[in-house]
Amino acid sequence: MSTKKKYNNFDMTLEECKLVFDHIGQLVVVDETGKIKYMSEAILEFIEYFDRVDLTDSVGKNIRDFFLISSIPEVLATGKEDYEHFYFSGGEINIARITPLYKDGKIVGAIDYDLFTEEKDFRRFFDKVMDYSLKGYIDLSKMRELMKRYDESVKYKYTVGDIIGESPPMEQLRKQIYGIASTDASVLIMGETGCGKEMVAHSIHGLGRRGTSNLVIINCAAIPDTLVESELFGYEEGAFTGAVKGGKAGKFEQANNGTIFLDEVDQLPQHVQPKLLRVLQEKEIERIGGNERIPVNVRVIAATNKGLKELVFKGKFREDLYYRLNVMEVRIPPLRERKEDLPLLANHHIRRLNLSLERNVTSISKEALEMMSSYDWPGNVRELHNILERAMNKCRESELKLPHFDDFFIEISRYNVNKTLSGGSARPLDEIRDIAEKEAIINALRLCNGNISRAAQLLKISRPSLYDKLKKHKISHTP
Repeated sequence: MSTKKKYNNFDMTLEECKLVFDHIGQLVVVDETGKIKYMSEAILEFIEYFDRVDLTDSVGKNIRDFFLISSIPEVLATGKEDYEHFYFSGGEINIARITPLYKDGKIVGAIDYDLFTEEKDFRRFFDKVMDYSLKGYIDLSKMRELMKRYDESVKYKYTVGDIIGESPPMEQLRKQIYGIASTDASVLIMGETGCGKEMVAHSIHGLGRRGTSNLVIINCAAIPDTLVESELFGYEEGAFTGAVKGGKAGKFEQANNGTIFLDEVDQLPQHVQPKLLRVLQEKEIERIGGNERIPVNVRVIAATNKGLKELVFKGKFREDLYYRLNVMEVRIPPLRERKEDLPLLANHHIRRLNLSLERNVTSISKEALEMMSSYDWPGNVRELHNILERAMNKCRESELKLPHFDDFFIEISRYNVNKTLSGGSARPLDEIRDIAEKEAIINALRLCNGNISRAAQLLKISRPSLYDKLKKHKISHTP
C-alpha cells in the first residue's frame, strides 16, 4: 500500500491566483505545445515598451511569436529544468529559471520566471555572495565560474547595469538613458576624461530598438587627419595611392541600421565636418573617389570632454553640426560631484579586481575612504580603478589600508600643488610649501597610527617641532 501523503490545501480564488502570479517577476506559463496560458502584467508592459507590439491577444499564441530566442521550447522538448538561464533583453542581462510542469508523468507545460529582472539586482546579489566567498563560506571558484557565464552572456561590452552609483545625479542619469534610448535622435554625451562616456553610449544603444544591430566605435582623436574621411565614409578602388583593390566600406556603412559612436568628436578635422553634417541631414554617404550616393540608416552618438559650444564660438567647430549632434544631451557628473558613491564604487571595483588579480580583499578601511573623499579625482572612475588596482597588487591582507596607498599620497600632494599654481595665488611658493608640509604630516600620522614620536622620527624632526606644526596647520591627531 502506498504511504504517499496527499494534500488538499488550496483555497484561492481566480483573482487571488492572478494577484500572486502578477507579483512573480516576468512570469510566463505555457502549455505542452508552447502556447501562452498566462503572461504577467510586468512582462507585457516590458515587451510593449521595447518591441512596440500589441499584446492584447497574447494568450493562445506561441511563445516564439513574442520571444524569438526563448528557450522554453527546448525545455519542453528535453524535460530538463534550466536553473539559471541568462538572456539579454532591453539592453540588460536578466537571469531566469525555466521549469517543466508534469502531470501523471507527462509534460503538460512550463513556467518561466525571472530570478533577477534587473542587472543591478544580480550585481548586488553577486557582491553579497562574493563577500561570503572571501570569508570562506562559499567556494570562490564557483563564483568565478558563475561570473564567467555571466560575462559570456553579455552581448555588449557595457550595459546600463555597469553604471554604478546611487547618488541623485546617477539615478537621474540612468532615467535619462532609458528615456533617450526609446528615440532615434542624435545624442551628445559630455563628460570629463574617465567618467564613462563610452559606457553610456553602449547603454543607450543596447536599450534602443537598434540594440540587435552593430555599434561601431571610432575615436576621432586616434586617427590621423588625413585618414579620418576614408575611415568614416570609405573609398573606391584607385581613389588614392595605397587604396585596397575593390575599395573599402567606411564606418557609416558598417553601422547601417545600427549606431555609430564618435568619441572625442571635438577632434574631428574641420574639412570632414561638412561631410558629417550632410550624413546627418541627408542620410547618405559618398565614398572618396566615388560618385554614387549610398543611403545609410545610422544613429549617431557623439562624445566630448571639452566645451563644444566654446569651440563653436572660436570657429573650430561648425555651429550647424553642433546642433545636429546635440539633439539630445547627456551630461555625466564627475566623481567629485558625487563622492557619496565612492564607497559603492570602491567596493565594486575591489570585487571585480579580486577575480582578475586573484586576491581576497573583503573591504577598504574607513581611513582610506576618508583619504579618497578628500581628493577631487580629476581622472574620475578610471583613475579610481587604477589606484585601487595598484593598492591591491601590494595588499596581502583582507583589507585595503592607508599604507597600501602610499604612492597615492604623492599624487594628492602633486594635484593640490598644481591646483594652487593654477589658482593664481599671490604667494604660490609659500602656499605650496604649506600644502606639502601639512600633507606630509597628515600622511606620517596616518602611517604611524597617530603616534607622535614615530611620526616625528619618520619626518626627521623633533617632537616639539611636530607639535608646533600641528598647531600651525590646525591638525588634530589620535594617539
